[in-house]
Amino acid sequence: MSYIKNVVIRDFSIFRGKDKIASLEDNITTVLSIDYYESIFEPTIAFELLFVSIDNALSDATLRGTERANIEIDHQSGPLTFENLVVTSFVQNQSESTANTFVVRLEPIQAILNQKNRLVKRYDPKVKASSHVETILKTQLECDEDEIDIEETANNDGFFGNYWTPFKGIYWLARRAVSASMPEDGGGTDRVGFLFWMTQDGYKFKSIDTMISDAKKNGALEYTQNDSISNNPNYDIYNPKWEFDQSIIDRMISSDLGEKKSYFNLHTLYNTEEISFNKKEAKQAHLGDDEMPILDEDLNKDPTRVTRVPILDYTMRRDGTYNEGDGEYQPHKVRSQARMRYASLLSSSLRITVPLQTQIQAGDIISCKLIDSMKGTDKWLSGFFLIKDLRHTIQFTKSGVECYTYLRLVRDTPGYD
Repeated sequence: MSYIKNVVIRDFSIFRGKDKIASLEDNITTVLSIDYYESIFEPTIAFELLFVSIDNALSDATLRGTERANIEIDHQSGPLTFENLVVTSFVQNQSESTANTFVVRLEPIQAILNQKNRLVKRYDPKVKASSHVETILKTQLECDEDEIDIEETANNDGFFGNYWTPFKGIYWLARRAVSASMPEDGGGTDRVGFLFWMTQDGYKFKSIDTMISDAKKNGALEYTQNDSISNNPNYDIYNPKWEFDQSIIDRMISSDLGEKKSYFNLHTLYNTEEISFNKKEAKQAHLGDDEMPILDEDLNKDPTRVTRVPILDYTMRRDGTYNEGDGEYQPHKVRSQARMRYASLLSSSLRITVPLQTQIQAGDIISCKLIDSMKGTDKWLSGFFLIKDLRHTIQFTKSGVECYTYLRLVRDTPGYD
C-alpha cells in the first residue's frame, strides 16, 4: 500500500440552504487538486480545490459565496472530513465548450463570524485571560465545548471591546498571557507567548513552553531523512531545506536575545521605568540543548533592542486609574518576554516534505533525524521541531495521484535535548 498514491475523495458537495447545487460525480466531473492548510499563526484552517464542472458556477450553479460545502477524503493515515465549510472565494480559471475549471476556497464559519461580530463590552480585568478566550469563542464565534482546547492562564486580564473583531481580542490576550504551569526548574513566571490557532480538531490556545514540555514528556513522532520518498509509513523526510538559521543581526532586531522597553501611557501621562529582559534571565522550555548561545559579544546579558512606546492601555479600572498589574504579573514586562519568546521560537526554519500524513497538525512537536554526509545523523541539526504550518496536497495528474504533506518547522535552540 502506498501513502503517496492511495487516496479516495468520498464527497465534495456545495449547498445553498438545503439545496445541493454542486457535487462530485454529478455536475462536478473531476477534482484536479486539493490543498489543505493549517498554521499556528492563522485563526482558521482552509481548503483550496481545483475542479472541473459541466456547469458554469456563475450562471448555472449561481455560486456567489457563503454557500456551504462538505468534503470527505479517505487515506491510510486517516480521514479528512469537514461539514458546513463556507465558500469564501472562487474564480473561474478556464472555460471551454465542454467544461469549466474553477478554484474554490473553503473556510470554517468562524472566518465569516469574525467579520460579522464585534467585541463591544468591557472584559473584566479581574477574570483570567483564558476565561475571556473561552467566552469569546463560545459567544462570538459559536464554537462548541468539544471544539476548543484552552490552557488556563495564571494571570487575570481584561480590556474594552472597542469594536474589535473576536480574533483581534484573542490575539491581544495571547500576547499578555502567562501560563499557569511552571518551567522545569520551578522558578519564575516566564511561560509567556501564547499561540491561538485552528486545526482539524478545533481551536487551541496554548503557551509555547507548555507545548514543548508536554511533547517531550509524552514523546514525539520521529522523522528520518531519506534520499527519496518511499511508501514507508514511518515518516520519511524528503528534500529538507533550511529557510534561515541563526542570523545574529535578525535576532538582535527581533529582540530574540532580549530588549529594554519603556512606555508612555496616553491615559495617565505616566512614564514606566525601563524594563530589561534578556535571554540569560529567561526560564523556559527549549526544543534543543543549546539553550544559551555562546557569543563573543555579551548580547545575552545586555540586550541591544531598546524601544519606547506610547500606549493606550485597555485594562483601566472603572475609576480611571491605571492598572499596573497584580503580584508577579506586570503587563509591560510580560509583553517584552512574549516578544522575545515568539522571536526565539522562529529563529530557525526548516521545510520538509513527507508522504501524506493527515493526522499530524500545526502545533505538533516532532523529532527529525537529518543526515550529515558520510557520517550518519547530524546531532546538531537534528532534534525537536515545532510544526509552524503545513499543507496537505493531493494532485491528480496524467501519471496518477500524488499525495504529500509539506511542513514548515521552527525551533528556538539547535541540537538534541
